[in-house]
Amino acid sequence: MALAMILPAMAATYSLTVTTGQASYIQGATVTITGALTADGSPAAGLLVGIQVTDSIGNNAYSTIVTTNATGAYSTSFSSILGLLQPTGTYTIAATASESGNQVASQSATYTVTAAVTVVPTITLSPSTGVATTITGTGFSPADTITITWGNLTMVTVPNTVSASSVGSFAAMATALNQTTPGAYLIKAVDQHSHSANATFTVPNLQGPTGPTGAPGATGATGATGATGATGATGATGATGATGHVGETGATGATGATGATGPQGPAGEDATGGDIPVAALSLGIVALIIAVLAAVIAITLRRKIAS
Repeated sequence: MALAMILPAMAATYSLTVTTGQASYIQGATVTITGALTADGSPAAGLLVGIQVTDSIGNNAYSTIVTTNATGAYSTSFSSILGLLQPTGTYTIAATASESGNQVASQSATYTVTAAVTVVPTITLSPSTGVATTITGTGFSPADTITITWGNLTMVTVPNTVSASSVGSFAAMATALNQTTPGAYLIKAVDQHSHSANATFTVPNLQGPTGPTGAPGATGATGATGATGATGATGATGATGATGHVGETGATGATGATGATGPQGPAGEDATGGDIPVAALSLGIVALIIAVLAAVIAITLRRKIAS
């Protein structure tokens, strides 16, 4: 125990690695730098790693300080602020690990930057007609998410999220959003840097010609008798008919019976007076009455016969 207390502590042996996601990048592309730090073969967590990137003409392109995680790993990424104007050539990464302000390990790596070739994005549809197609795109920004639209509507694709590869290409399957109305529809693909391309997809008329008219169906059963309608209003009274002709005169009626003898009148005056005798006057009156009665009876019989 005493010997251990007087001997100096043995310094740990650190090892640092550094690498990039790919060996070459085009101008303006995002560069990813990763690495790990170990101490005596075990992860060295919580230590600082300084990153310095120098471009092909000796200028500082990027610098930062990162901290190793529980597994001793670290990572960072950047894209040149010069974009497509950044210098081409070989870039050098210098990584330096330190503990308590003392450098414990260092490592370097290189990658190249090549001129960005202006590529016009394009998409092709296979097939270009039907109800489903495979969309293939090229010339898009590497690693960008691609949005595919049908007119103004976003299409559902397989895979659900479409991403451009490291060289800006992608492939996705999709079905037509309007399968019942035939015609030409525009499919468009756009990346996160607003690079876009479109192609026309044709939906055919899936409805066949009208078939021949079928044979007439059997006559249906007679329906039930409807209810009796309401009695109509009484019509207006017709015009009075013309007056009929006068009937023939009826036969003369039988002679009425002789009336009863009237009471005897007062005795007449003496004939010497020169007046009409009373007896003669009475007989004349009786004869008149009989004649009147006969006429009345005759008229009554005629009316009966006429009716």
